[in-house]
Amino acid sequence: MDEKDFEILKILDKNCRTSYANIARALSLTVRTVSRRVGLMLERGVIKNFSVQFNYNLLGFRHHIGSTYPSQEMKHEDLFKALQKVPEIIRVWELIDGSLTFRFFSRDPMHLENILNKIINLGIKIRGHEETRTHIPFDISFSLIDWRIIFILFKNSRATQSEIAFTLDVSEKTIMRRLKRMENMRLIQFTPEINFEAISGMVSGIVPIETIGTSKNMYFKIKKDKSIKYWRNAGSVLPSIVLFLYGQSLTEIYEMYLRLNSYPEVKNCSLVFVVKNWENSTIIEDSILEKIQQS
Repeated sequence: MDEKDFEILKILDKNCRTSYANIARALSLTVRTVSRRVGLMLERGVIKNFSVQFNYNLLGFRHHIGSTYPSQEMKHEDLFKALQKVPEIIRVWELIDGSLTFRFFSRDPMHLENILNKIINLGIKIRGHEETRTHIPFDISFSLIDWRIIFILFKNSRATQSEIAFTLDVSEKTIMRRLKRMENMRLIQFTPEINFEAISGMVSGIVPIETIGTSKNMYFKIKKDKSIKYWRNAGSVLPSIVLFLYGQSLTEIYEMYLRLNSYPEVKNCSLVFVVKNWENSTIIEDSILEKIQQS
C-alpha cells in the first residue's frame, strides 16, 4: 500500500461506483493501473466488499454501536468468538486493551433487551450502547424494483447498470432512472468495507467524539480536514461521532487524536487502538430478500 492506494480508497469512500476511468483521470494514472491496484486490495482483503448503506429503518431495524469491558474471566479470542454467535451483531472490533466494540441491529425495545441479555448470558460485561444514525432521508420508501436493485448492490455495489438490468429482466433505462433517483435524493450511499488491519504496517484506532452542538456539522468539518486520515464505519451517535482512524504508526494516530481533541466543538473524546475485526452482514441481506418476497 502506498499513497496512491490510499487516494484511490478516499475516492471510493465517497462513491465506490466511481469508474476506474474517472479515478485514473483524477490521480493521473492509467485505467489499467487503477484496476490492478483495486484488484490487489480485494485479493489481499484490504477491501472486503463493495456495498450500500441506506435507511435501515425501512427494514424495521434500529442501528446500534456497543462496547464491552476487558474480561479477566475470558480470553480475548473467546470474547471475540462469543459475540459472533449473536446473529444481530454484524461487526466486531477487538481493541488493544482487550475490550470489544460491536455494531448490531434491533427491531424494537423488547428485541434490544433480548440481544443485550444474550450478550450478558455469554459472560460478557457490557460497557454501554447507543443508537446510531446516518445522514440519509428517513421518510421516503422504496418500491419493489428499488428493493431488488438494492439487494444486488448490497452484495456488489459496483455491478453495472447492464448487469443489474439483465439480472432483473428489465430495461437498462429503468435501472438508470431508478439509480439516479436514489442517488440524487441521497437515499443510498455506495461504500467500500475496508479492513485496515489487513494492511501491513498500518495501525487503526477508534475515537468516539462527544460534540457540543450537532454531530452533523462536526462530521462535515472533519471531512474537510486533510490532516485527518479516517474511515467512518459506525455512523454518528447523537450527539456524538464514532471515527475509525488509520495511520502508519501509533504516533500518527495519536497526533490525529490530539488534532480532533483541539476542535472547539469537541466536548470529550477518547482513543483506543484496533487489533482485528470480524464482519457478518447476512441479517440485512436476508431482510432485504424478505422485503422483496413480501412485496
